[in-house]
Amino acid sequence: MKTIGLLGGTGWSSTIGYYTLLNKLMNARLGGRHSAKVLLKSIDYHDLWSSYGNDQKAAQLLQQELTGLIALKPDCIIICCNTLHKYYDMIKNNLNSPIPVMHAVDLVAQHAKNCGYKKVLLLATKFTMEDGFFAKKLENAGIDVVIPVQQERQILQDIHAQLMVNNVTTEAREYFRRLILQHNDLDAVILGCTEYPLVVDEANSALPIIDPVSLQTASAVNFALAENYSYKDLSD
Repeated sequence: MKTIGLLGGTGWSSTIGYYTLLNKLMNARLGGRHSAKVLLKSIDYHDLWSSYGNDQKAAQLLQQELTGLIALKPDCIIICCNTLHKYYDMIKNNLNSPIPVMHAVDLVAQHAKNCGYKKVLLLATKFTMEDGFFAKKLENAGIDVVIPVQQERQILQDIHAQLMVNNVTTEAREYFRRLILQHNDLDAVILGCTEYPLVVDEANSALPIIDPVSLQTASAVNFALAENYSYKDLSD
């Protein structure tokens, strides 16, 4: 079994979800008392979060954190934040590392294309929805992306702030249910924020869910066990 490296703390509530899911998946494959071999580098997310919009600074900070994780010598890496993949694409060649990164946005685009989806709803932080880096990869794969209107994006941002500190409410679940239902003519909904699985699941979604956390962890476990591993880098 290979070792999976997590760049976490981005935020910490969703990092717990990554760790839990990796171990559940590994135990489901191997049974017994088996669990995943995981290295966690949990960072203080505040400085990175505050630098969003300043691409050069954010990319530099991410490079520093990833360099620290790479020094621990994991066999593969998961970045536990969708937004940070924008900056990973900017600095990946500077890392000079052969360690594969389970790229959340590439995996989503690959999954949506494999499913034959043509038009999807992207729910994420305001930055991710408005910056366009996530949507561009999907559009390059031939998939149209719909985002909520400005007022809805602000409400999602407010909910995200609560989820970052693990404040999960029934009101948040109900808001997501109504919002997704408004778009039930689309093919699927992307949970483009790693905290959103805390409040969205099959029970309150009128659309099939594309969850980057699930895709990243499944890909990492496949890699760790060298089972059916297939990953295409769509960054270029």
